[in-house]
Order: sequence, then structure tokens, then C-alpha cells
Amino acid sequence: MNWYEENIEEPIREIVKILRDNGFNTTCSCGHEMYVEGDIVIDYDLKRMHDLLYNHYSSKNLTPNYEITFFVKVKDGYIVENYFHIRFF
Repeated sequence: MNWYEENIEEPIREIVKILRDNGFNTTCSCGHEMYVEGDIVIDYDLKRMHDLLYNHYSSKNLTPNYEITFFVKVKDGYIVENYFHIRFF
């Protein structure tokens, strides 16, 4: 059994592996609610992330349906929390 099988729920495991294999640091995921969260990425990486997900689904003749949201929390002028959240439909 590998790390992904031990730690990531089956419905979302393949996407988490693809994201991590391509340099995106995921920090949380849920197969029941079909989401992945991770460290925030810059604009260039947003396009790269979208292309990666879109091409993955398209290669399986599936319609890619997802939402990518960025969260940034600023306190006293400093970024204290930031991450991305991907939800699949």
C-alpha cells in the first residue's frame, strides 16, 4: 500500500496525486465532499492548475466541472492565511 492509498480517500486520490506530482502542495482533501485544498499559487500556476485538471478529465472523455477559489486573510497588513480550494461537481 502506498502513501496515497493510506492517506487519501479513493474518490479524490487520483486528483490529489496529479496535483502533488505537478508541484501543487495539497494540505487537505475530502472524497465525500469532493474537494482539495492547498497552498495558494500565483496567477501563472492558476492557469497551469486549470490546464492540468482540464486535460486530465478531457483525456478520459469526461466533462471537467470544478471551481477553484483562493482565500487570502490579511491581519494588521500581513497575510496570515492563504490557500486554494478546488470543488468538483
